[in-house]
Amino acid sequence: MKIGIDGRAAKWYRGSGIGTYTYQLLNYIKKLDKENEYLIIWPDSCETEFVLAQNININLLPQQLDKFWEEIMIKEIILQNDIDIYHVPQNGIGLPLSKKCSYIITLHDIIPFRLPETVGPGYLRIFRDVVPKIIKITDCIITVSEFSKKDICEYFDIHPSKVFVTYLAAEDIYKPLPEDEVKTFLLQKFNIDFPYILYVGGFSPRKNLKRLVKAYSLIREKIKHIHLVIPGKFSRSYEEIKNLVENLKLTSHVHFLSYVDVEFMPYIYNGALLFVYPSLYEGFGLPPLEAMACKVPTIVSNTTCLPEVLKDAALYVDPYSEEDIAQKILLVLENVELRNQLAQKGYFLSKSYSWEKTVMNTLKIYQQIFSLKY
Repeated sequence: MKIGIDGRAAKWYRGSGIGTYTYQLLNYIKKLDKENEYLIIWPDSCETEFVLAQNININLLPQQLDKFWEEIMIKEIILQNDIDIYHVPQNGIGLPLSKKCSYIITLHDIIPFRLPETVGPGYLRIFRDVVPKIIKITDCIITVSEFSKKDICEYFDIHPSKVFVTYLAAEDIYKPLPEDEVKTFLLQKFNIDFPYILYVGGFSPRKNLKRLVKAYSLIREKIKHIHLVIPGKFSRSYEEIKNLVENLKLTSHVHFLSYVDVEFMPYIYNGALLFVYPSLYEGFGLPPLEAMACKVPTIVSNTTCLPEVLKDAALYVDPYSEEDIAQKILLVLENVELRNQLAQKGYFLSKSYSWEKTVMNTLKIYQQIFSLKY
């Protein structure tokens, strides 16, 4: 087979769920598949060593192309290289609408359709305009949980046989680290010398950060020495959260770390007493698994895909109840036995997911779609 993959999200969105997925898809294809030929669409200003291999070629695409010329160039690349399957991992965005080979997309979730008020206007417009058209021409859809599969099938009226599930995993960098090493790093790099609760996942309204901050304020007097740490790129909703923190007089105990490089995140996780993820909607939800891989006890919402993915290894909360979130945080912080139990269960659960499994299943899907042509 000759397989084309739009790999640009691996560079553009590194550190996000879609970026991690695309990065590891390419990483493990390089490790696991020496038989098929690959052509990777890659940003022209980025180093290419990460993806190059004997059976993997790169086609550099200028980053400043408008959508019209981008589609023309990708169509030409597909034709000139006699591609059998073209896979777009970033929700299908960028897939040429005139079909020249078998098409596969990875549609991680349909948040812009289910919770449009939580999505930026530009992305919402693109998603709503383009994704329904893409769905009609794609040969199959890969998604990341049974919950997302059901959601996609119901919303777009798609037969389940067209949608495949490949679970994600924490990257290998997420693992328990020596306590002294973690303390030294956090102090030197981020001036953190206090115990803390951690949230990771960005500032989108669907991540429910407002309720987490309010829940923290409810128990603040009972856990005076424990802070709340929130790393992440400051997006459009950041000011709203920052203002809430100021209004609740929590500025001395709630810490925003701005963007943190991916290689530093294992230290941030390892340093936490507890990880809390009160999201209202997830297609998979990588941060809880990353925390679990670092042996950090984890509290998550009882909604969407999270119970499916995390099973009995997390403590669940009603994400719409600040009181429930606060009570569960207090329960874990005050109960050493429960904390250790959650840390151990989470760690073992994280080991049941792997990028090797994800990519092996993806290769089987490629083969299945290819066989339909012959």
